[in-house]
This record gives sequence, C-alpha cells and structure tokens, in this order.
Amino acid sequence: MAASAGSAADGAPALPGPLAALAPLLEHYGYPALALFVLLDNCAIPAPGQTVLVLAAVFAGTGHLDLAAVVAIAFAAAVLGNTLGHLIGSTGGRAFVHRWGRYVWLTPERTARAEVFFERHGGKVVTVARFFDGLRQTNGIIAGTTGMPWPRFQVFNVIGAALWVGVWAAVGYLAGAHVGTVWRTAVRYQLWLLLALGLLVVLLAAHRLLRGRRGRARLRRAPRPVSLETITWEARMAEHGARGGPGSDGALRMPANRTVVLAVLLATVLVLAAQAAGGTSARLVLLLVFVPALLAGLGTLAQTVAAAVWVTGVIIISSVFFPPESVNGRALTVATVVGSSGVAVALCARRIQRERDLHRMRQSAVALQRQLLRPLPALTSDVLLHGCYRPIEEDAMVGGDLYDIAETPYGTRVVIGDVQGKGLPAIGTGFAVLGAFREAAFREPALTDVVLALEDAVTRHNTYAAQSGEAERFVTATVFCLDRTAAVQAVNCGHLAPYLLAGGGATAVQLSPGVPLGLADLAGEVRTVQWFDLPADGTLLLFTDGVTEAADGNGVFYPVERRLPALAGHTPDTLPEAVDEDVRRHSRGRRRDDLTILALRRNPARSAAHAPGDATL
Repeated sequence: MAASAGSAADGAPALPGPLAALAPLLEHYGYPALALFVLLDNCAIPAPGQTVLVLAAVFAGTGHLDLAAVVAIAFAAAVLGNTLGHLIGSTGGRAFVHRWGRYVWLTPERTARAEVFFERHGGKVVTVARFFDGLRQTNGIIAGTTGMPWPRFQVFNVIGAALWVGVWAAVGYLAGAHVGTVWRTAVRYQLWLLLALGLLVVLLAAHRLLRGRRGRARLRRAPRPVSLETITWEARMAEHGARGGPGSDGALRMPANRTVVLAVLLATVLVLAAQAAGGTSARLVLLLVFVPALLAGLGTLAQTVAAAVWVTGVIIISSVFFPPESVNGRALTVATVVGSSGVAVALCARRIQRERDLHRMRQSAVALQRQLLRPLPALTSDVLLHGCYRPIEEDAMVGGDLYDIAETPYGTRVVIGDVQGKGLPAIGTGFAVLGAFREAAFREPALTDVVLALEDAVTRHNTYAAQSGEAERFVTATVFCLDRTAAVQAVNCGHLAPYLLAGGGATAVQLSPGVPLGLADLAGEVRTVQWFDLPADGTLLLFTDGVTEAADGNGVFYPVERRLPALAGHTPDTLPEAVDEDVRRHSRGRRRDDLTILALRRNPARSAAHAPGDATL
C-alpha cells in the first residue's frame, strides 16, 4: 500500500495550499491515512478528513489511487466515525450535559428544546451536517445526547456519508491534474462568490420579511370569525406540521419557477466562469449534473426536465470549446450527462407520485378524523371546551384516545376516554364508543344509562373482534354532564381523575374509580353518578395517560400535582397547549402513548346571565 501511494510522487499534479502539506502523508501511508483522518473528522476530532478525501480523489483522478477504493474506504470511515459519536453521546453525553451544561448556559430547558428540535429535524441535520465544519465533528454526539434512536440515526448517517463522500470525491476526481488551476481560480473568485452568496442571503431574508409583514397585514384586515366552530381541523393540521402553512391543503410546496431559473443560471455562470478562467477541459463543467439531481428532490417534474435539458446542452456546447482528449471521452461525457439527467427525471417523477399518494392519504385521514373527533374549540350553551390531541402516529392523526361533546336536552355531556393499547389498532374500539355516545347522550335522561350504552358498544365490538381474530380491548373513560346548576355529574369508568384549576391552584377531583368499559359484567359493578362543583371561574382539566406516563431520561413520570399549580394562571384556550409543552419538556419530546388534554369551563355568557341574584332566575 505504501509503495503504490508513494509512487504517486512521480508525475503527481502540482498541489496548492493545504493539499500540498498533506500530500506526503497520503503518499507514504495511502488508504490507511485516508481511513484514519476521515474517521477522526467524523468523530468529534477536528482532523482534516475532508481535505484528505479531496486529495485522495485528486490522486485517483491522476491514476495514482483507485477511485472505487477511495470512495468505499471514505464512506465506511465516515459512517463508523459518526456511529462512534452517537455511541459516545448516548452513553455519556447526557450526564455530561446535565452536570456541566449550566456553566455554558446550556440549561435543562434549552437542552429539552434542543431535543424536541432534534426529534423533529434530526434526520435532516444528520444528513447535511458533514458539509459544515463543526457540525461534521459533533452531529453524531449531539444525536446520541438528544436520544435519537440508533436505527433512525443510522439510516440518515448512511445517506449523509454517501452524499458527502460522493460530492467531494467527485470534485477531487474531476479536477484531477488541473487541481492547481482550479484552486487558483477558486481563490481568485472566492471573494466575489462570498459577496454573491451574502447578497443572495440578504435578498432571501428581505423577501421573507416582506412576505411575513404582508401576511400579518392580511390577517389584520381579515374579519374575525363569529363562531368558534369555524376553526377547522385543517387549520390545526397545518399549524402542527403541514408544510403548506395555515389554511393550505397540506400539499408540499415546490420552489417557484423564477427561483429555479435564477439558481440554475447562477450555478451555470459560476461553473463556466471558473472553467474559462482556468482554461480547463470539460471536466469541471460536469459539476452541473448535480443541478437536476438536486431539483429531483425539491422541484417539480417540469423544472427537473428543463434543468436536465439545459445542463445537457451547456455541457455539450462546453465540450466543443474545451474538448476532451479523445473522441471516446466526448462520447462518454455525453452519455454520462444524458444518463444522469434521465435518472434525475425518473426519481423526480417517482417522488412526486409518492407525495401525491401521501397527500391523498392525509386527506383521507382528515376526513376520518372529522368523523371520529370534534374539532376544537367547541362551544355549547353550557360550556366552552378547548383542547389538544396528539396521536402517537402523528401522520395518521388518529389514535386510541377519544373525546366528544354533545349539547342535549339534559345538559351538555362530555366524554373522554382511552382505549387499551395505542395508535391505529385502537381506532375501532374508540369509534364504537363515540358512536354509542352520540346516540345515547341524546336518548337517555340518566347519565348512568348513557354509560351502559357505551358498555354495550364495547362488549359488542369485542365480540366482533374475537370472531375476526383481533384483540379484545377495554376502555377507561369518564362521562360528565353540565347544566345551568353549579354541580357537575360524573360517572368514572377507571379513567384518570380530572383536576380543578381555580384561585391560582390545582386540586384533583376525588372521583371513585370504577372498572373500565368492557369489564363491568366480569366485575359485577353497578355504575353510579358522582357530583362535584365547578365554579364559574374554574377550569376543569381532563387528560389521558399520555400525560401521566410521559417519563424523563431517568424514567420519572410527569408529576401532575406538582407541575399544574404553576400552569393554573393560563386561560382555558392556552392551558392545554401549555400543559402539552410542559410534558414535552419533561419527557424531552419522547412520547409513549396518545395524548389528549381538554380544558372545560362554563360558558361565560351563561354564567353571567344566571349569576346569583339575577332577575331571570
């Protein structure tokens, strides 16, 4: 190995800058040096791994190293380096941050926010981090410290390593013997390039700022809704994850045609200017093949096709002015460009088709969600109900938790429940309970009879489930009834006790727990109604075990009684989101179950109209 690398000194290209300083190391130690430096550079040690990778690719372009071996070794070393970083972060990083982080303003709250961010966007960060000094060395440790699951991390680790090695190996290999000219040209024009990039950033920031101001101005001019019922489920979906923004249909946004045209022209001008200034062959212009490849993952099919045609034409015309050394070289150049462009177009078409399929699935999920759960907030003549709903499978938008509210002749009736299990398998049982509630709440005068109807629905569903080979399930639930009196009726079927927030404090409502729905016949229990008072200024907080079972890194569950008093000052419309955010901070964004949080308060208009001493009473 050393002999073959050492022979690279004879006839090797004139290397500029740091490449010349590192060349003797690569000449003497060859592939092991490449593996070591790339491994260290991807594992928290600021070694010049990226420079060594480019240098090895340059040697491969001049025939002194094998390109396939360079790519394979660098890829394996990059993956292994980040894997070691993740192992370090997952085993000792969290304890280190908790012990010493406060000395560098890395408080537990900021750490929790970082972990939530990494849970949502960690895959993107791991994929592109290698292209940035500092992140390349630390992204594996950060992923491990924030608790990113190892299988998910490894997928994006492999993708990022492939992109990073592929880009820099291609740059070095295509530069080949002309690396000195390319380096001098890059140094010559780097100031102008930085100025252009800075101007582009300023323009994008100004555009975003103006668009944000226009959007806020439109919101100020728009008439406010007269009813809380006009807040639709799509708006909530867009607020909590749809990239199209509030009010959109949830479809992914594509870059504008003008933006694509300007970006393609800018890339073409930069590459052709560097090639013309250096007088190089057609190798440098081949870098444009990355343009349609990039659009294949971001743009429309028409944009990708247009970019592919443009790049192919530019490279063919450039090869006329900077012809390769042989006719075979010209044919190979054209074949490579046409082939890569065709692959980019095919991948773009497949991506768009999958996005359309996913969009149709999301629309179906929205329609299903509308049938299962009422959009919140909900207003009746007796109560005002706010809340948030977080299924564990967020893309499905439905899960094992259930709730509903019905304004009936007997008062406003509210149910909250949690099906045994979680996620999609529990939907059927939840649908059976909600269907029974929507019928019985209007039909049955007694609240216990409503609960008996829910019990029968769960029993029937379990019978059908047993016949089809599915698992039988029970449901913990509480059914409430509120009217113009101060007292609230409740029948508890094994569900968590609600909390009453009033006067700046939070106290648990003591309800005797009954057996869950579906188990009453086995226990021989008779359902009974319990009563408690809900003052006009009080808020009743209802939730499922997605709140109480949210655990931190040490396995400590969310302390409801200790944390709720600090949140008692929130209004009912902000209280569910405040509790949800506090749960996220406690569990560092990791959830084990579906989560539902409801804030119920008496209708202020009804409370004012029927206050004590009012003449209408």
